[in-house]
Amino acid sequence: MFVLYCAVCDRRTLLGVDEVDWVENLTRGVISVSGHCPLGHDAVILTGDAFTPHADPRYFGPAPRVWTKPVHRLRGWLRTRFEMSRDLPGPFYRF
Repeated sequence: MFVLYCAVCDRRTLLGVDEVDWVENLTRGVISVSGHCPLGHDAVILTGDAFTPHADPRYFGPAPRVWTKPVHRLRGWLRTRFEMSRDLPGPFYRF
């Protein structure tokens, strides 16, 4: 089954396999399916491998966790040495 959009009727309908008039392989990965909407208007559907989403080849996944343990150790060491406070120092207060 295909979802067929008719520009004349301005609506989408389902096109069954038995309602397909013509199938043509245009280029590699592009297939043209011709049919008619329920009111008899001609419509064409472009489908194929070129229209399916693929993973981005530039994305290599998350960064390796090489620095995870050293960063956690450094964060723990800094927490023990310095007090974490969100209060503003005295010079920043307005009296």
